[in-house]
Parts: sequence; structure tokens; C-alpha cells
Amino acid sequence: MKQASAGVESMKIVLIVDNLQFFRDVFRSRILPLLLADPTVEILIATTYAPEAVARECRQPRVRVAALASGAPPFHWNLVYSLGKDLYTVAQPQGSFAQKRANEALAAGRWSLRVRLALSRWLLRRGVAWERLLRRAEAWGGEPEFGRLLDQERPALVVFSTMLPGVGEWLKAARQRHIPLVLSVASWDNPTSKGPMPVQPDYALVWTEQMGREMTAYHGMPANRLFPVGVVYFETYFQHDQLPGREEFCAGLNISPDRKILHYATGDSKLIRCNQEFIRVLHRLMESGRLGAPCHLLVRVSPKDVFSLYKDFENLPHVTVQYPKGEGTLYGGHKWLPGADEDVERAATLLHSDVVLSVSSSMVLDACCFDKPVINLAYDAGLEVKPWERVKRFFEYAHCRPVFEEDATWVVSNDQELEQAIHIALNDSASKREQRRRLLNRLIGFTDGRTHQRWVSQILALAKQKPPLGTQLKNA
Repeated sequence: MKQASAGVESMKIVLIVDNLQFFRDVFRSRILPLLLADPTVEILIATTYAPEAVARECRQPRVRVAALASGAPPFHWNLVYSLGKDLYTVAQPQGSFAQKRANEALAAGRWSLRVRLALSRWLLRRGVAWERLLRRAEAWGGEPEFGRLLDQERPALVVFSTMLPGVGEWLKAARQRHIPLVLSVASWDNPTSKGPMPVQPDYALVWTEQMGREMTAYHGMPANRLFPVGVVYFETYFQHDQLPGREEFCAGLNISPDRKILHYATGDSKLIRCNQEFIRVLHRLMESGRLGAPCHLLVRVSPKDVFSLYKDFENLPHVTVQYPKGEGTLYGGHKWLPGADEDVERAATLLHSDVVLSVSSSMVLDACCFDKPVINLAYDAGLEVKPWERVKRFFEYAHCRPVFEEDATWVVSNDQELEQAIHIALNDSASKREQRRRLLNRLIGFTDGRTHQRWVSQILALAKQKPPLGTQLKNA
């Protein structure tokens, strides 16, 4: 290893930043400053984002940025991974991944998937397991440029957060060099919805014990290699003193502070066909005067959505369309760089909302952090859609079950139920408060604003283990 100072070895940590959640965790929290408070630590950020844009986020001599090349996996690995996915699907039928695949097969009319899953059930009964199959395949491939970078840097750890096969070639390069892999789980649905990981991490930082149990149940990770630390990008939510007051917030959006704010959080319109129709439904309800209080509709557009679909709503009375601050878009798999003040704006929007409405979004959890009533829209707003496009499919996914088991939201199936739920939520904000608290404890866990400390402490502890983790894993 390179010398950090006279007689002191530097400790290099590679962070693979290839998705929005981990970008936020690394650059919109106190993780980097706290890591660098240890004078021996050097950080290499390997990223699929434009390196110059990432370099602007942290100008520090002990932080360097390298572009990630996206190497294609070997053909035979693709075949094995495809079989591994099928075996995983039949072994984990209760997971969101299996449910999503069934819906996608219905949409595409893919009879071939039914045949493959039948074959996988036959193989499963004969002892062919997806875990063993994919673990053997970790030796095949590996992105060569990233491999050379690892040979040059010899890091103590590689930390990543994407659980999809696209990261497989980078992770295989690390595994083949016996460099420990640490997964920092990015989102609440990832353990149940992303399918089998191409490379099994050695350790994982999870949000809560509930998520840890999911990692064990769906991915076979031992409990002693899972560390609950909380949700890094929720830390802003528990620091209300740093957020603008209601008068200032409303003035910035030209909203009367006397009006109740109905916050509609959109989702990807490729998946949720009724986003725009729900805005019309909510606007009609507001303008009818039947909600019992003057309201303002704040439409918070997801970075995964198509921004142009909301231009027609910008001039409606008592409607504000709020686009996420940043560059680019996530729609269609493109990259979006959140602005420096995006987290504060999102937190302030939640703080000053009176009711949060969404089809099926992680915004349910964001709202619970602020103890805000949540209404889930479990119907298609009167639109005629194909069975596989109906929004009810989202409410069957495994990662959504805790929300309904705790009865933490109002789940409405028509306009009349929606109107009734808004009435209750506006007139009694404490309604379902205990249920929201239970859901918060179950899925978020830590609300002390110190997740970055737990995250960094655990990463440094793993990096400093003696003998080095890589040696332990090589000899295991």
C-alpha cells in the first residue's frame, strides 16, 4: 500500500457509484468527510457518471475519480445467469422479483417463461440450486480495465449498492482478487425485487433488522455478516431545524400558507399510466369544495418520470408542479445528478405537506419520517388499461406488505373512497399515527440522524480487520 504519511500505510476504499441512491449517500451526506477524518483513508470513486461532474462534488486530494467501463459478460455466463434467475424465481415465489416476472410475462405473452420455470422446478427438485450455480460462475469474466485498476490500487474494500447484474463484471474482478465486497443496500425493495445477485457480497449494510432478515431469506446471507445502520439519505428528515419554515416554503412556490397542501408524488409514467389522470381527479375534488378546507395541490414529479407530461398542469389554479432539482433525467435509464439543495427541498416539501398521496412509492416511508398521513391510490383513475398495467399489481409486491400489515396508510379503490380518506386525513392528522410509527420502526429503524456515523464506523471496522479481510476470505 501507498504511504499516507511517514511510517503510516494508507487504506484505500473503492466506492462504485453507479446509481442515484448511492450518489446521494456519498455526496449528499456526511459520509465522505467522516471517512476522510481518518488520515490513513484514501477514496477511489469508480463511477458510471461523467467523471468531471463527480469530481466537482468533492475536491479533496485523498479522493480520486475513475470512469467505469461497462464490459459485456461472457456468453456462457449470460446463459448460466438466465438459468439462475429462473431457479431463483421458482425458489422464491413469494418475492417481488417473481411477481414482477410473472406480470412481465403476461404483458409480453411469453409462454417460453412458463416452460423454463417448469424446467427449473424439475431441476430444483433434483438439487440444482441457484446459489451454487451463480457462485461457481463468479470465476467467469470480470471487467479487465477495472481489474487492472484494482491491481494498481490494492484497496482494502470495494463498496457497491446495485443488486442488478449490470455490476457483475466489476464485482467479479474484485472477487477474483479476493478483495472484500460490501453491499450498501440502496432502497427498501431491493432485497425482494432485484433477483439473484451476480456476485454475493461478503458483507452488507442494511437499513434495519427486517431488511437483514430479507437478505438472509432471499439471498442466503448469514446474519453475522449483516449490519443494520439506518437510511443515509433520510438523515435530513430528522433535522427539522435546518429546513425552511412554512411561510418561507410556501412563498417560494407561490402557495398560500393558509391552504392545506395535498402532495401528490408521481412515479415512472411508463409503469403508472394514470399519473396525469390522478392530478385531474384531485384538482376536481379540490375545486368542488367538497374537501371541507381550501387546498393546494403540489405535484412532486419523480426524477424517473417524463417531465414534459406535466407542463399542461403548471397553469391550473391552486396547482404547483415541482420538478426535482438536478441535471438530466432517470427516465429510460438515463443519469440524473441531483442538485446540491435537492434533499433539503424534498424534505421541506414533506414537512409542509398536510397529506401525501401516491400510487405505490417509497415516498410512503419518506412521509412516515414526518408523521404525515398517506393515501395510496389503488385504482386506475377511471382509465381503461391492460390487466398487467393496473396499479393494483404494485400492492401485491412483497416489499409493500409491511405497509399494509401495519395498516399505516389509507388504500383507496375509487374516487369516493379517495374523498373520504382526504377528509379524515385533513381533519385528524393524528389518525393512523401509531401505525405509521410502527412502520417507521420496522422499515427505517434509526431516526437519530446518525446513520452516516454507523455507516462509516462499520466500513472502517471491516477495512481494518486483522488479518485483512481479503486474506481471511482467500483462506476460507
